Formats: sequence, C-alpha cells, structure tokens
Amino acid sequence: MLIRSVLLLNLFVVIVMFSVGLRVSGGELLDVLRNRALFVRALLANCVLIPAMGFLLVRIFPLTPDASVGILLLAAIPGTPIALQFTRQAKTRLAFGAAMTFVLSLVSIAMTPLAVELMPQAAQHNQRPILLLISNIMLYIGLPLCAGLWAARHAPKIIPSLVWPLGLLASIVFIFLMWETRLVRREAFNAIRGRGTILAMLLLLSLSMLIGWLIGGPDRESRRVLATSTGMRSVVVVLYVARYCFPGTNVYMIPIVYLSLMVPTNLLFHLAFTGWHKLRPATEP
Repeated sequence: MLIRSVLLLNLFVVIVMFSVGLRVSGGELLDVLRNRALFVRALLANCVLIPAMGFLLVRIFPLTPDASVGILLLAAIPGTPIALQFTRQAKTRLAFGAAMTFVLSLVSIAMTPLAVELMPQAAQHNQRPILLLISNIMLYIGLPLCAGLWAARHAPKIIPSLVWPLGLLASIVFIFLMWETRLVRREAFNAIRGRGTILAMLLLLSLSMLIGWLIGGPDRESRRVLATSTGMRSVVVVLYVARYCFPGTNVYMIPIVYLSLMVPTNLLFHLAFTGWHKLRPATEP
C-alpha cells in the first residue's frame, strides 16, 4: 500500500508541476526568487521558528519517545508537494506557490541530516533518505516544471486545451491518494492516541500555518500560499527517515497521522478563505 501511495503522490506532483510550467513563465519564477525579504522570512520561519516550536511541544507534552522523534522531524523538515493541491488554486500567486514548493523541498535536503543528527533518540546513519529526496525533487518537481515551461514557450497554442484537463486529473489522483491511504491513516491514528500526541500535532499544524500567514507579505494571496506551504510539513521525507533511520519503532506513524490532519485542515482553510473573500470583495492589491 505504501508503494502504491508513493506512486500516486509522484504522479500528482508531476501533473501539477507540468501544469504550473504551462501557466507561468521562467521570468515570473525568477521574479519570485528575487523577493529576498520574503524568502528570508520564509526560511527563518521554516528552519528556525517552527523547529523551535516543535522542541517546545515535545517538552510540554508527555509524549512517547517515538512520538517526540516524529514531531521533531516534522517540525524540522519543511516542504511537501502535497501543498500544491491547495496553493495552485491561488491563481494570482501561482508562480509564488510553485517557487515556494521547489525552494522548501531543496531546503529539506539540508535540514534532514541535521534533524537526524540532533534527535534525542539514537538513529541509524543511512544516506538513502537524502539520496531519495534529491532524486525525487529533480525527477518529480524540477523536470516536469521545466518541461511545462518548454512546452509553453514552443507550443503556446496547446496551453488552453491542456490546463483544465490537467487540473481535473490532478484532483482525481489526489482523491485516489487519500482513499488509498485511508486504512493505514486510521490504524496509525488509533495506535498513537493518548498522552497529548494528537493535540501536539494539531498545535504544530495550526501555529505553523499562523506563522506562514503572518510572514506572507502585504497581499492576502501570498499569505494564503505561505500559510499552506509552511503548515504542510514534509510527511513523505519524514516517512522515509523513519523507515531507514528508526527501524523497528512507531516513528513512521506520526507523519501518517499528520497527513490526516493537514489535508482536511487546509481544505477547510481554503474553502473559508474563498468564501470569505467572495462575500467581502478585496480592497487590497
């Protein structure tokens, strides 16, 4: 089931990144990267503030050692392509959402070995998660994005006929992904209940989203993108780390449960965001 789920996730990311490449230009992506102040705030939040918050949470709650390790890993490792399911809806900040996904995924390469080294529980040193992470970022994020940019530049007439079907296909694949993981997510949820574990993860999620919203800049679409990109931690990478560095433990259950929490939370957030601003027209740029 895990293999099928990872394949579905990879397919979803490829479709979305190719679609993003069709709809934005290389210049727009570079403009996003040139906004140094915003990126510094985003990196500070994801690499310093949220890891510190994770450390406080595991000190406050009487968690099991496995739960503590899982939450610390989630707090330390940012960036997940799953955020694209929601950030791609922010049409005026599509390039920003794609750039944040790519940049935070790259940041996770540096944060993953550092997080493992600082764990309070001994971990087996294994380079496989890092190698998988690097290859996945290039293969499933970078390559489809570049392919979309190339297609948009050399065959612009095909864009209108591809964008809507690709968006629909991405949504269908994402729904199948959530359906495919429903049983393992339920099993993990039942296994880790108690001792404040679920509450600690909900606090990590909600406070991370709040931090992303507050650092998101002057316009609400940027805040929307950063709230989701920051709150959605890298559950797939944490799952890889748990599998290869903490074998024989229940650390792997923590990212599975976090996935169960972050998807409906972000769905409600974006539905509320869209509904609120339909009722209250924008007065800001």
